[in-house]
Amino acid sequence: MAMTGAAAAEGERTPMFGGALTYGDGPDHRSALVGGEVDLAWWSGRLGLAVEAAARRAIDDDGVRNLAVAGSARILVADWLWPSLFEPRDVEIGVELQVIAERTWWSRDDSADGYGLGAAIRIRGGSDWEFSSLLAESRLFVRVMRSRGEPADVAARTADASAGSPARDGVTALIGLGAAFGAGKPRYLERFRPRPLDLLRP
Repeated sequence: MAMTGAAAAEGERTPMFGGALTYGDGPDHRSALVGGEVDLAWWSGRLGLAVEAAARRAIDDDGVRNLAVAGSARILVADWLWPSLFEPRDVEIGVELQVIAERTWWSRDDSADGYGLGAAIRIRGGSDWEFSSLLAESRLFVRVMRSRGEPADVAARTADASAGSPARDGVTALIGLGAAFGAGKPRYLERFRPRPLDLLRP
């Protein structure tokens, strides 16, 4: 295992486009929400910015669902090389911290703003083809979000309560598993090429 320097994080030539499946608490903590999201992340050194879009639905099919857009700032706090379990090469493992701001629209025509923190573990590798610049990574992330619903008049609040609408305020947790792809710089991609001596091993 070898710890890498700052140069290791400066290898993206294009933004990283990704998608993930997510699972998290419902707004009332009585039901869980499952869904998916897509994001586009730009990195400069160890700092990154991303825009995201997500759709989620309650598992118990009680009509609760939402759409969300978000922006996040990310910092790569640690990264190192690790031997791949399946191929004669190294992969890069990285740990990110994230700050997220999110706007959510619910199925009952109300909305909420959310703010939170997240952490992600990514495993990144390069293409087998010598002339390819493809970067591919797997991602596992956890987020804790605090949301606050928009103010509503007394009549609207009473109608929501009688309809059994869950509260939009509170703290929720979300976990996700996904992948991201982009193009890397040639010097950065060299760290992912197969090692000649390892190729000769049975």
